[in-house]
Amino acid sequence: MQFYLPTKEECDEIVKNSKQFFRKDLEFLNKKVAIYHYKQGNFEEFKKFNAWELRSLTFVYEGKWKRFLGIHKFFELNQAPGWMEDDLRGKKVIKAVEKIDGTLLQPIKLKEGIFFKSKLRFDSFEAKRANEILRKNPKIKEFIKYWYSLGKIPLFEFISPKTQVVMDYKKEDLICIQVRDLKTGEYVLDFEKIADKFDVSYPEVCTNDFEFFLKEKEKSNKEGWVLIFEDMKFVKVKTKEYLKRHKLISNIQPHNVIQWILDGEIESIKNFLNKDSVRYKEMKEIEKRFWQKYKELKKEAKNALRLSNKAFKKKYVSHPYYELFAMCRNKGIEEFDGWIKKHTARLKGARKFLE
Repeated sequence: MQFYLPTKEECDEIVKNSKQFFRKDLEFLNKKVAIYHYKQGNFEEFKKFNAWELRSLTFVYEGKWKRFLGIHKFFELNQAPGWMEDDLRGKKVIKAVEKIDGTLLQPIKLKEGIFFKSKLRFDSFEAKRANEILRKNPKIKEFIKYWYSLGKIPLFEFISPKTQVVMDYKKEDLICIQVRDLKTGEYVLDFEKIADKFDVSYPEVCTNDFEFFLKEKEKSNKEGWVLIFEDMKFVKVKTKEYLKRHKLISNIQPHNVIQWILDGEIESIKNFLNKDSVRYKEMKEIEKRFWQKYKELKKEAKNALRLSNKAFKKKYVSHPYYELFAMCRNKGIEEFDGWIKKHTARLKGARKFLE
């Protein structure tokens, strides 16, 4: 596989003709920056416009537009044509690495120095933390400079307990996941030898065939692996356990959290999360607000049961939860949870409940 690296003008033409791709313009250190990315991962659009590189592809103007590559777009197993199991059987896996569940960062080398950026920003929490690591760890900086001296860019994943996506990493780290040639886009498949010399972290490298990963994804607790085949096709293979956790953790929204509470599942879902992570704190805040409102309404519903019909209507006819209290009087307080569950099953209702 040869990698086609578009010019800035070609990227602009793609953005002009496709609703899937976009350009974000900003300034950094008084320099113009143009970042190209996509809104949806529609395979047909990537194929139609040969736009595989429009994934955090960054141009910075320093007298001329300098291009900084990210990781080219590729798909998960069975997610798109060419990435199906039948398409890959019989092909040789030349490298497989553990997939890191972090934030992709590019080290952008400018006249003023090296600065990390995340997908669309230089000022994200992850980019700022990576810059702090860079300042404290000269070996990482020398590692990056080494590759830039050869015309290549190393690409990293930032992991931290605070920025948990799904996997619970216990430490903060910058992990080099790939190294690419800035002119050809080719990947350096043995960069780990150099990483060892600079004491830079990298994912576990595996030496198994395709069939091994098809079996392992059903039982492993890892996120998964990135497989590189002999024709340089990259494929993400995610484990069953990771997909299960991702479905849960990516749905930390008020209506889902409330349903988990009422179904008695909240504690088991908390166990997936690092207690220092932003997601855990979001869940705890929703849980706290829910119980405060729940207890207030439950107490009021029980008080309503003691009143005569006339006194009840007089006191609660204008109350926003009149329907709930009336239902409890007619059917019993044991119906309270069911009513709450029904009326908070959607995001709009859950947000209203938590107001």
